[in-house]
Amino acid sequence: MAYILLLITISTILSYLILKCVYAIIFKSTKSVSKFLVFLGSIGLIMFYYTPYSFYLEPSYWQFRNMCKLNELPNNEEKYNKILRYFDKKLGDIDDFPHTKKYSGGIDYITLVVYYHQYFKEQEENSLEGKIALHKMASETPKEKYRLDSYNIKSMFLSMSWKSNRYYIDGNEGSGFYWNQEILQCTDVKREK
Repeated sequence: MAYILLLITISTILSYLILKCVYAIIFKSTKSVSKFLVFLGSIGLIMFYYTPYSFYLEPSYWQFRNMCKLNELPNNEEKYNKILRYFDKKLGDIDDFPHTKKYSGGIDYITLVVYYHQYFKEQEENSLEGKIALHKMASETPKEKYRLDSYNIKSMFLSMSWKSNRYYIDGNEGSGFYWNQEILQCTDVKREK
């Protein structure tokens, strides 16, 4: 409830300030701002803030979403080649490149995670320590130069996050408030049916 009241208050104040600037600067008017226009403006600001990720407003989200959808494909050569294309590689190349790459838009970095069959022979995957060791080996550039072949690879996926640039007020258990930004991971992208 407090969040809704805060949202309405902030949007009303922003709407008033925007309309006041429009009246004073553009129209050079000294009239007071209409309360009805402030009300409509605050509704517009709330709707704009809660607009779902539009293809035209946030194209980087759709690029991020499409990259995450690659992880849902079955493990085959087509999936591997589509993922490796982001690193300018293809199946048959040597795995000697950095598995983390700087990217543009709201996506800072993309990380390639490759699970080779060899890793499962070296580590036990039933224990927590084994799972952590497997993931560490898969997300780093391997010391042995494996060939990127579909029969060597057990699975492959991309790991990344997207900054939404949608800020909200957050706090530390009453010790202070700060603006926090929503950051989405691939696990946050819901599967479409």
